[in-house]
Amino acid sequence: MRRWKCVTYLLAGILSAVCLSGCSSGAEPADTTAAQQMVVEAVGSPETAADVSSDHYEEIVDRSQDEGKLTIYFLDLETGPDAKDKSGDSTILIAPDGSVMLLDAGHPDAADQVISVLKDLGVEKIDYLVVSHPHIDHIGGIPAVMEQFPVEKLYSSYVEYTTKTYQSYLDAAEASGAELVKLKTGDVFAFGDQIQVEILGPDQEITYPDGFPENSTQFLNDHSLLMKFCFGETTALFGGDLYLAQEREYVEQYGGKLQADIAKANHHGKDTSNSKKWIKTVQPRITAVMGDEMGSMDVYHNYQKAGAEYHHTLYDGVIKVTADDKRNCQVLDQKDSWLN
Repeated sequence: MRRWKCVTYLLAGILSAVCLSGCSSGAEPADTTAAQQMVVEAVGSPETAADVSSDHYEEIVDRSQDEGKLTIYFLDLETGPDAKDKSGDSTILIAPDGSVMLLDAGHPDAADQVISVLKDLGVEKIDYLVVSHPHIDHIGGIPAVMEQFPVEKLYSSYVEYTTKTYQSYLDAAEASGAELVKLKTGDVFAFGDQIQVEILGPDQEITYPDGFPENSTQFLNDHSLLMKFCFGETTALFGGDLYLAQEREYVEQYGGKLQADIAKANHHGKDTSNSKKWIKTVQPRITAVMGDEMGSMDVYHNYQKAGAEYHHTLYDGVIKVTADDKRNCQVLDQKDSWLN
């Protein structure tokens, strides 16, 4: 049923067009049955929409042709119907030398899915576990992951939180024996032997708002790690859940340095983020979104107008991006969808 959420956006657009056409011409109110049929023909009925696409999962987890390349897996996560929070983000990156990075691990209810993909990829240990920011849909799955895989290094920013989920994450990190590394603006670390990761924000000094942690959603999202990966000429940008105001500050601060061939859309592709200015500055060739809903059709169209391929886990399933160091990138989606 998750895939059927896209139909609401398509139907809304088609119905609006039909109604505007009828009203502007002075004609009788349009019959919306035809519009509904157009949607069903485009993506299937709610009962069959999930079966429209072929499943390329076995190809996704086949690493036999990936040696010497940077491979990025944007995971398609789900939570149960009783979950109060969205499933969140989790990205697996494998360096040319085989080093493994896990960037976030989704909601606690989605942890088994993260673990399953890691095992299907043949991962035995996680060399770098990175926390973008401490919201439940990004750190919730980490304790379960740490129970299944040894972790060599754990990276996070200096921002802290006070929830039970955050404390569980801290307890798991301490019990794991992983080396804990705090990151701040200007830091650089090596991912494997060929990739450099630069931290563009946030700073070490954190000024918490009055009444924290109440009403702190935007504050924590704006303190997401902004990370730029450089593999030869190829670049990738990850900004967690950055909001519009913080995007604007980074654009003013860094300008063209934000350009990246591959980019994760901020905050699950929502219009709280992903401004036209941000998109124009980053100029991604490939954009990936992880989330339980479309987020914003305007954001989708703005990325496409900027020339970016737009891939969304809700429709495409797991998204695999493979790149060499000469800006040659390939995308393989688990499912075939209408997005591209």
